[in-house]
Amino acid sequence: MAGDSEKKLPKSLIRIIDILMRLLQGERINSDDAAQTYKVNQRTIYRDLQIIKENPVFNAHYRIQFDWLEKNRFVINDEKISTKEVLAIIQIIIGTRSLSKNEIDSIIKDLRRVVVSEDQYKIDKFLKINYLPVKTNGKLLDYIEMFTKFIEFQSEIEFTYQGSPPNSDTKRLRRGIPISLYFSDLYFYVLIFSEEKGSRVYRLDRILSYELTNKSVNVPREKWEDGTSIRNFTYLLNGGRKSYFKIKYRGYPWTALDRLPNSRIVSHESDGSVIIEGYLYVQGLKHWILGQGDYVKVLEPQSLIKEVKTELLKTLNQYK
Repeated sequence: MAGDSEKKLPKSLIRIIDILMRLLQGERINSDDAAQTYKVNQRTIYRDLQIIKENPVFNAHYRIQFDWLEKNRFVINDEKISTKEVLAIIQIIIGTRSLSKNEIDSIIKDLRRVVVSEDQYKIDKFLKINYLPVKTNGKLLDYIEMFTKFIEFQSEIEFTYQGSPPNSDTKRLRRGIPISLYFSDLYFYVLIFSEEKGSRVYRLDRILSYELTNKSVNVPREKWEDGTSIRNFTYLLNGGRKSYFKIKYRGYPWTALDRLPNSRIVSHESDGSVIIEGYLYVQGLKHWILGQGDYVKVLEPQSLIKEVKTELLKTLNQYK
């Protein structure tokens, strides 16, 4: 019995190891709470933390930071993201306007934890901004998590989708396997494959409900299109067919090229305009063209010229 007793680790070492493991797992340590948990005084906890901080192995990769606002200590990995990178990420997320205020605040608070304590005040100001999101159900983060799992496990789902036409009951029941998830221009989209309709893009926030089915569906390899390849065709609406186009553009060329990826300038005209051609989804391309006024003239194909003329005449007739 005496030999077994001698092999036991000292309580102080066990306590230090436990505190260290909690810190490395992302937990925050409040000295008062820790003192009560381990039944020691705060001075002992301070000493334990100092031992951890001075350990050369720990010190080579980590730092212990103190959060003056919440009065607790946490670990920063020196190889993790920098403050300037966190600030850029937050600005980008806010700029998308796709998430609810509660979702944005939750992300900002989580990112705040990986920033050194002296820079955390730079993050706090984002919690006070007047953020105006697009219309959202407030559940996008949950949807993103679930649909990522559906994609990973190739799960077929049955879902109710809200279409865009405003003057009809457009809630439709659909089935399919989510195969790609991506963000573009205010909204998250999911590419879903079904044997009946092939691959179609749906706005994630318009999926009103969903549930798993027990059916097994074989998705052809060529249908596994990822979000990057879809974005390479357009940052606009993804409806309609993909089609070749050629336009004459009178504005700053990169304004058009940034909105029309996979397009290129084929010639520079004497009047300062450029001729651009490429392949894009017709619906998004048409909406973009109509928003450019006389800066754009469609040259090809004839079907697109006809559609644009029809839309312009409809608009003109509203002012008669």
